[in-house]
Amino acid sequence: MSHRYLHRTVNRRTLLSGATALAAGSLLAACGDGDGGANDNSATANKSVKLPAYVPSTAVKPDLPGNANGLLNAFLAYPSPPPKQFTGPPLSGGTVSAFVLTGSPVPPPKGNNPFWQALDRELGVDLQLTITPSAEMATKFSTLITGDDLPDLIVPALFLPNGVPAGIGNLPQWMAAKCTDLTSYLGGDAVNDYPNLANIPTGAWRQCVYNGGIYGVPVHRGVAGTLMFRRDDIVAKLGVDPDPQSFAEFRDFCVKVTDAKANRWAIVNAGGLMHMVQQMVGAPNGWRWDGSKLTNVVETEEFRKALSDVVELYKAGVVHPDSFANNAPVKRWFNAGEAVLTADRYTAWPQFYAENIAGPEFKISGMRPPKYDGGGFAPTWQSNAGSINNFTVFKKADEGRIRDLLKLCNYLAAPFGTAEWLFRRYGHEGTHYDMENGGPVLTQAGASQTVLGVRYIVDAPDTIFIPGRPEATQLSYDYQKSIIDTSVPDPVVANGLFSDEWSRKQPTLGQLVLNGQNDIIAGRQQLSHLDEVIGNWRSQGGDKVRAEFTEQLQKSGIR
Repeated sequence: MSHRYLHRTVNRRTLLSGATALAAGSLLAACGDGDGGANDNSATANKSVKLPAYVPSTAVKPDLPGNANGLLNAFLAYPSPPPKQFTGPPLSGGTVSAFVLTGSPVPPPKGNNPFWQALDRELGVDLQLTITPSAEMATKFSTLITGDDLPDLIVPALFLPNGVPAGIGNLPQWMAAKCTDLTSYLGGDAVNDYPNLANIPTGAWRQCVYNGGIYGVPVHRGVAGTLMFRRDDIVAKLGVDPDPQSFAEFRDFCVKVTDAKANRWAIVNAGGLMHMVQQMVGAPNGWRWDGSKLTNVVETEEFRKALSDVVELYKAGVVHPDSFANNAPVKRWFNAGEAVLTADRYTAWPQFYAENIAGPEFKISGMRPPKYDGGGFAPTWQSNAGSINNFTVFKKADEGRIRDLLKLCNYLAAPFGTAEWLFRRYGHEGTHYDMENGGPVLTQAGASQTVLGVRYIVDAPDTIFIPGRPEATQLSYDYQKSIIDTSVPDPVVANGLFSDEWSRKQPTLGQLVLNGQNDIIAGRQQLSHLDEVIGNWRSQGGDKVRAEFTEQLQKSGIR
């Protein structure tokens, strides 16, 4: 995953980073001695866990089917009428509390929020949510741990690009002490008691395994990861070949579409170039394991080569001149046509269309990275979060309580295409959304009331769907279909490894690399400065992380 995307993640999605991460880490250390080896979370212990059986839902049939390699199902329009899964509420009274996050403005409280009230009626429970903006999660989570007054459901962390919970120390020990091992409820065929949870692909559950057990329910995302979005409407007007076949042709593309007088540049920032060029040169996705040695991408010659080329592209003036500004509005630049390319998650596809200001001619697709010297396309990098966005743990409770919580989660995981999914995401038609060209469009009331954060408790398997734009859905599906079979995972994530040092230090180490990379690209440092960056990365935790991961790889016999 690109360090540009890492930078966005640290600012927008990371729950615990910097000083507050260390504070949370010290709080969690109360569950143990702080030694990463004390966490009973080795690859060997977790390998034997019986994951939930995967039983795909047949509630709706996709217009464009996915596959077992990670290609997502796609829908050209929302099913009409949508099938209804539940004949009544999953619960019959009482209260459920949950600690969740939101990346949107905090919605109105329940007393002033008709959607929240309607959700309570659908669930059959008084749902008490602590809804916290992403930027405040570090402080709020630390306070939650300190008080030890835990809600029923807790989102302990979002995953960083390298597939680890953000900045939390001794996470396995904390979960063992305070949270419920769900293996007996969900492992193997036991999950069939909750069909919508059984509908979640196996890969997502692997990221919920700690201490030799299943310690959470996942929020599934596809493995397609970050791609290079391209403004096809602009490229067509300029008459430029949209699919370069080598780095040289890609460089020519960037130069040709850039016109500073027209307020248009090739790309929103240099981090996107790093993401693209690293794939062209064959850099590893996060880590490289050769059977005996583990190497981080920043230590490789491929990273150095990509950085050198991006320095030259930046000098050529193809990057938006304000790209190094804090919180640069890169999505707005892309939608406004100030840049032709931007690197972002595949999940941004519908967002770009929702925020489109170019009118009906607006058209985007994905640019595949060519091999550096030509000869076909380079493999893309799979999502380093291991096909999930986050997971949710359950506070320790008796069996009856846990089963009630699982029934609630089973409702919240109703698959795309059902009446329950549509209500949970969009509310009531005519009040919270309107149907336009086969897709729901939120009203102002819907946009403010529905962002309760319940989608971060658990979610249905992700799908490809761009409301009201079937042709865009087809393009998104076609792009994923072209890259999934050859995409490469991070071996650390793919093998379910956990390093306490990595969990604590990854935000800091990632920022260290990002700062050094940006200094070199912007011309504040020479390329030789990379040696100092690598040295600092190793001494400030990288070598310890490597040792923890390597020990697990060797003990597991992974080649």
